[in-house]
Amino acid sequence: MDKIKVTSKGQITIPASMREELEIKEGTYLGGYIKDRSIILKPLPGDTDRLKLITYAYKKSEDDIGIARVREMTAGFNLDLSRQVKNIREEEAGE
Repeated sequence: MDKIKVTSKGQITIPASMREELEIKEGTYLGGYIKDRSIILKPLPGDTDRLKLITYAYKKSEDDIGIARVREMTAGFNLDLSRQVKNIREEEAGE
């Protein structure tokens, strides 16, 4: 069992071995709940990256920033950009 310290602000650092095993990276959202007086944390599905991309696209839709800048900005996202764009278009066509 790994030892985890709580800071004065209630923050914790998840040990690297746990982050690697669960593929938790910077920006990953975790869901949490209490069970039997224990805190259970679970990574949330990757939809958060999709939401970030959609939010950014709508916010910047009037600006032409170029594909290189979009690739740079989405480099840390856990997604296949081409697949995500295709899925978004299919969803919007079905609405």
